[in-house]
Amino acid sequence: MGAEHVVLQDEWTATELTGGDSGMVKTAVIGLGRIGWQYHVPEVSAHDGFDLAAVVDLDQERIDEARRDYGVRGYADYREMLSHVNPDLVVVASPTHLHAEHAIAAMRSGADVFLDKPMAATLDEAREIDAVRRETGRKLMVYQPHRAVPEVGVIKEILELGILGPVYMVKRATSRYTRRSDWQSQLRYGGGMLNNYGAHFIDQIMFLFGGAADSVRCHRYRIASLGDADDVVKIVIKTTTGVLLDLDINQASTHEISPWMIFGKYGTLTYRRNSDGAAAFEAVYVLPEELPPLTLISELKAPGRLYDQSAPIPWKTRSFAVTPQYAVEFYDTCYAYFARNEPPFVPIESTFEVMEVLDRCRKDSEIIAI
Repeated sequence: MGAEHVVLQDEWTATELTGGDSGMVKTAVIGLGRIGWQYHVPEVSAHDGFDLAAVVDLDQERIDEARRDYGVRGYADYREMLSHVNPDLVVVASPTHLHAEHAIAAMRSGADVFLDKPMAATLDEAREIDAVRRETGRKLMVYQPHRAVPEVGVIKEILELGILGPVYMVKRATSRYTRRSDWQSQLRYGGGMLNNYGAHFIDQIMFLFGGAADSVRCHRYRIASLGDADDVVKIVIKTTTGVLLDLDINQASTHEISPWMIFGKYGTLTYRRNSDGAAAFEAVYVLPEELPPLTLISELKAPGRLYDQSAPIPWKTRSFAVTPQYAVEFYDTCYAYFARNEPPFVPIESTFEVMEVLDRCRKDSEIIAI
């Protein structure tokens, strides 16, 4: 990352940030689509640290629904909301192509911003947002929920055990058959699976395995989608730490691709669901000190014409249940950052790593329609 993305030290106290004696962060949500209505609005409303003060949407029925269900002020114009409500925090849950416009306006009005992923439709727009963040000194964090799911907590625990040895490759996949026809299927709105799911899973695997992207290769297809955006994406990232990250996003597959395979020097970790639907990771590994002795054969002739001269490896198997206790409550991390001045759960540096990988993917590939 370049020096221009270094996070400024925040100078506000929690009292100044929360804008009153209640200790609650006055919050507005822009965008009442799926993620705004089904996640952000309920989470803000239910959290003791946030006061849901206003919502913004272009659709009057959605505004009326929010007024009825949550008793909040509703606006069709975000500029009017910013001037009337003067929120401490604006949650930007609008379509991707509007992220820069809404985030910049919110920060210039004096509000901090919690921005849905991806940060912006393009890397250039992300840089514009960051320039305003540095200019205004406001706080900014991007919603990257897949680093907060239970699977990540379990994987981190397994990696800390060291039973896999040094990890050299990770295969991550999400797959189903979906004929999308909404704005996410159209490039003009910032749609497509590279921006949508790519932002999720690039952040997730780079959060887990560290290092910046050394090389990036990408292939994109449009198979089942009705728009012009990609719905099948293949990304291969080699990190500066030498780990190969192999990501499949396939929305045109009738069979599930294995979601996780993590390969280490001494073992492999896979993800599975039991017949009752319970999720778990299974590690098959060997302790290095228990590997049978083996000598390198320097001659060309293999003894007995056998190419595997080793004794059987004493593999061990261990299962790790994926349970809710490993999940991170994202709005708790928001309150810690925006109100208590604690470090952000999603630092701006890691957000720009994601945006740069997305940008390199777009430059490395064209969408092939089949």
